[in-house]
Amino acid sequence: MSRALVLSYTSVVWGVAAGALAVISGLLAGSLGVLGLGLNVLADVVGSIGLVWRFRVERGDPARGLRAEARASIVVAVALSLVTVTLAAAAVNELASGSAPQNSLLAMMTSGISAIVLAPLGLLKHRTGDALKSHALKGDGPLSGIGAVLGIVALLGLLANVFFGWWWADRCAALGVAAIAGAEAIRVVRKRPRPTASSPSGRINSSPHRTID
Repeated sequence: MSRALVLSYTSVVWGVAAGALAVISGLLAGSLGVLGLGLNVLADVVGSIGLVWRFRVERGDPARGLRAEARASIVVAVALSLVTVTLAAAAVNELASGSAPQNSLLAMMTSGISAIVLAPLGLLKHRTGDALKSHALKGDGPLSGIGAVLGIVALLGLLANVFFGWWWADRCAALGVAAIAGAEAIRVVRKRPRPTASSPSGRINSSPHRTID
C-alpha cells in the first residue's frame, strides 16, 4: 500500500506542473494533441487525489476499504470521461474548420518529456493495482499510459504538420485518444467493486489483504 501511495503522490506532483505546461503550450500552439495531453495529465491528477484518499482510508480503517475503492473508481472514470468529451468535441470542431497547429518547440518538448515520464508511471500503477486487487489504481494506470501515448502522437502530429503539411494529423490523433479514454472509463465503471450488506468487512477481496511496501 505504501508503494501505491507513493505512485499516487508522484502523479499529483508531476501532473500539476506538467499538465498546466501542456495546456498552456497546447493553447499557444493551437495543438489539440498537446492540449489533450495536458487535460489528460490534469485528469490523472484528479484520479490520483482520489486514490490517495482511498488508500489512506483503508490504511486507517480496513473495513472501509471496499467502499473507498468503489468511490475512487468513479473518480477515475469521471476524469477519463471528461478527457473523452473535451478532446472529441475540440477535434471535430478543428477538423471542420480546417485549422492547423503552429510550429512550437515548447509544445514538442512538453510532449516528448511527458511520454518518457508517464509510460513507466502508468506501468507501475497497473502492476501495483493488480497486486493490491485495486481496480481504481489499475484504471488510473491506463490514464497515465494514455497520457504517454498522447504525448507521442502529439509530437508526431506536430512533426507531420512541419514536414508534410498534414494539419489534420494532430486532430485525428486527438480523436483516437478520446476513443481510448472513453473505452477505459466504461471498463473502470463496470469492474468497480460493489459493496453489499453481506460483506461487512469491506475488504477488496476475500483473500488475506496484501500490502506492498
